[in-house]
Amino acid sequence: MARQDNDFLTAFAIGAALGVGATLLLRPEKPNPRKQLQKRLKPHVRKLRKSAARGGKVRVAPRPRPAEGMEDDAIRAGRELLAEFRGEVQRILDEAREELRGLNGDPARPPRGDGPQVDA
Repeated sequence: MARQDNDFLTAFAIGAALGVGATLLLRPEKPNPRKQLQKRLKPHVRKLRKSAARGGKVRVAPRPRPAEGMEDDAIRAGRELLAEFRGEVQRILDEAREELRGLNGDPARPPRGDGPQVDA
């Protein structure tokens, strides 16, 4: 009787392995985003090529130009933000140094010069 059970378990294991293998082989491929995009753009590319072959112009939307002086304003604002950021970092570091001095029990001692310094 044990021989029949052993044969049954062997056949079951082989069948399960074959079933898993068949399932893995028949599973559809994962969609490739690049190929999907190419498929979606294919009709538009055909139109552009036909138009170019006929000598037609390809229309390109004009890029909006920034108003004069906006670049200078943006640079100035960026510099102001950077200065504020540096000041805030310096304030945080000063507070941290004071707390560390208080933990050491020597509030009058100046900080050692080997730490990172931030220019304000």
